[in-house]
Amino acid sequence: MNKTSRSVLLLFAFGVFLIFFLSWKANPNLKETPFIPEWLSNWADYSHNNQRRTGVPFMGLGLLAGIYFIYSKRTAPVNWIFAWLILGIVVCMAEVGQYFIPARSLDMKDVFWGGLGAGIGLLFPYFAWLLIRMLK
Repeated sequence: MNKTSRSVLLLFAFGVFLIFFLSWKANPNLKETPFIPEWLSNWADYSHNNQRRTGVPFMGLGLLAGIYFIYSKRTAPVNWIFAWLILGIVVCMAEVGQYFIPARSLDMKDVFWGGLGAGIGLLFPYFAWLLIRMLK
């Protein structure tokens, strides 16, 4: 495994760790989390964005995975689908973990938004890669 692969894997693992950390807090509000910018916690804690906010970190992880696939020339469709499935498993694990936390509950809308965010994050680099290939 080369240095780039290790770096991407470390960033990906850190992203998954943050998702689990924030998903399994007793209080879902992000205002009390010191490393989250105030503008982001205000948006995330607004009740209208309660489920949508789940998709944001998954969009980031999808982008990371997609950019890595293009960089490493691993652009076979199976890689993109596998990455989406892995991210779907992560969102499911985060939600199942909430079942065991007294003030939290499993929410299927969060699973939907997490899967959608992961898909959108993967689709941006995928379509950019396809467009660049067509223009060459």
